[in-house]
This record gives sequence, structure tokens and C-alpha cells, in this order.
Amino acid sequence: MLELEDVHTYYGTSHILQGVSFRVPAGKSTVLLGRNGAGKTTTIHTICGLLRCRQGRIRFLDTDIQNLPAHRISQLGMGLVPQGRRIFPSLTIRENLTMSARPNPFTGTKDWDLERVYELFPILKEREKNQGTQLSGGQQQMLAIARALMTNPHLLLMDEPSEGLAPVVIDQIGDILEHLKQTGLAILVVEQNLDLALRTADEIMIMNKGNIVWQGTPEQLATSDDVRHKYLGV
Repeated sequence: MLELEDVHTYYGTSHILQGVSFRVPAGKSTVLLGRNGAGKTTTIHTICGLLRCRQGRIRFLDTDIQNLPAHRISQLGMGLVPQGRRIFPSLTIRENLTMSARPNPFTGTKDWDLERVYELFPILKEREKNQGTQLSGGQQQMLAIARALMTNPHLLLMDEPSEGLAPVVIDQIGDILEHLKQTGLAILVVEQNLDLALRTADEIMIMNKGNIVWQGTPEQLATSDDVRHKYLGV
């Protein structure tokens, strides 16, 4: 589905990603953990074309994408739930959703449409005429996820979906991730919340100083006290 091979990315002269390599298999949920400044968001931005990959290879659905602009990568079937949600505050919920709607780029079908999104997020249907600024933080996160699903992606990238949310809302986000896993959607989640990662991931990677320093199953990480303490501080 997605493969990174020896990827290097810079902010100006700062060398952030220093040879990152990993795979996200089709139909699986992969979580990238790490402390602030580890390079997690830079990884997401490099994958989706918001930052330039200076060296290395990024392959998505058998296409090399490291030199493609962000809009072309999106059109290949990659959806992004950005950090901070970034919904359009002047648009209603319905408008936020319909403006991003597009069919599957390969089949021409719309597996995710308003009806299906509203079924998964009933609160959005109840408030579809409200503007984005009239939603709570948790509801805005749901809208950001729903908006990405309306693009009918093959791969969903999620950058810190639990950031700034109350524990009860984080549990709801976990429920949503588990549901999306069951649909067979491939997901790459950048997170700091260990409990959410252990609950929803098929595979977990830990990033530190621009490198992948550990990779394994949730069960392996749950029993690796040294790894959790060294790289996650827990």
C-alpha cells in the first residue's frame, strides 16, 4: 500500500527525517508514536507532499510519489486528517463534507457519501446546518475525519487525532478507528497517546530524532517496559 525507503526531509537546513523506512500494509492500522519533535508530523507531511522528500523513495499503490505535488497524491487516493483539524469555519458541516466529496479514483464509486458518514457520526447530521466554529473540539475532530472519508481514500493519514481532547472523546475516537479498521481501510496514525495506539494498531512504530527506533505489535510494546520508558517516557 505505502512504502518509505531511506526518506530524508529538511526544514531549511535542519535535517529532520534521517533515513526513514517503513511499510503500511493494505487493510491494516499502523501507528507512529514518539515524543514532541521526533519527526512524526514531518513524516506525514512528507508522505502527502506538503514537504519535499530530499532523498529516498515513497511508493503508494505502485506509484512513486516523492516528486508529486500534494494535490496529485491526494487524487491517487490518500486522505489526510491534519493536526489541529483545520476545518473551514465559515462553512456549515454539510458544506465542509460535500466540498471534499469525490468518487474512488479507481472504481468511480462513492463508498463514503453523506448518508454513510452521517451513520458513523450522527452528531454531524444533527448539526449539519451549524458552522464549524459552533462545534466542540471533539465534534470538529469527527468532522475532520468525516471530511477525509468523503474523498473515498485507499489510505487515511491521521495526525494527532487525540490532541487536546477529553478522555471520553478520545475513547470515541478509538471506537471510530476500530470501526474503520473493520472496513478494511488502511490507516497511518501519528499519535502520542499510548493507550489509543495499543487499542487500535495492528503494528506500532516509535520515532526518535528523525529515525524509526522500534517496530512491533501492540502486545510487544505493552510488555517492553524499557522501550516505553526510553522513547515515550511512560
